[in-house]
Amino acid sequence: MTTTRTVGLCLILLGIVMFFFGVSMFTYQGNNLNSLVNKAGMYSFVLWLPTIVTGIILIIIGRRRS
Repeated sequence: MTTTRTVGLCLILLGIVMFFFGVSMFTYQGNNLNSLVNKAGMYSFVLWLPTIVTGIILIIIGRRRS
């Protein structure tokens, strides 16, 4: 497995984790969160799809090179 494909796979997994983190921050109904955690949840929910798309592109590039 090339480095490009490995990075692409890691980005896809990161995007999935970002999605679940962002969704859990939007559905959280407990006490007020730290502003840093709140912003991280917001950006995670916004950027999960571009992260997955970038990972897929890197996997495709890695396949063509090998």
